[in-house]
Amino acid sequence: MLIKAGVDISRLERNTRRALTTLEEVWKKYKDEPIITATYDGNHGAGSLHYANKAFDVRLPKANAASMIDELRRTLGGSFDVIAEKDHIHVELDPK
Repeated sequence: MLIKAGVDISRLERNTRRALTTLEEVWKKYKDEPIITATYDGNHGAGSLHYANKAFDVRLPKANAASMIDELRRTLGGSFDVIAEKDHIHVELDPK
């Protein structure tokens, strides 16, 4: 896994941090490497779970994005939201 310069994953909530391992495992199946582009840093909407250390963003893969996103959703389960944005994937711990 690669982490964009200036991004700090150390403050992520424990279960959110574990999701990084799941992300890495899914990406490896597709011969890709995830690049984490944001955690609490950067500009996010008011009330964003980024600021609660329960969310991270990952760069969109160059190929197989839809399949990878679907597999990540299934693997992480219902406690996580996996949202495809225009230029990244947003992953947040949001138990229902």
